[in-house]
Amino acid sequence: MDPWEHDEPMAVRRAADGRLYFAATDVTGMLRDIARAIAVHARDGDLTWTGDGRGPVSLDASTMLTVARILTTQADRMDVQLITIAGE
Repeated sequence: MDPWEHDEPMAVRRAADGRLYFAATDVTGMLRDIARAIAVHARDGDLTWTGDGRGPVSLDASTMLTVARILTTQADRMDVQLITIAGE
């Protein structure tokens, strides 16, 4: 299975003012999914990225794992804020 694939689409809601919203838990889940996928690629040695029609760009495992930790930390902080708001 490709660690970047996500089978369940995130539900998008439209507010009365026309703005689009995602559920906060979907956003934190997405951040964690991306972090896990990045960490898997770093640990497996899949350290290249190709985008915008260019050739592969080399990435280092340490940087990839740091990005994964940052995304997980951001998701954790968002969850704390959500728990706080829900308790009000």
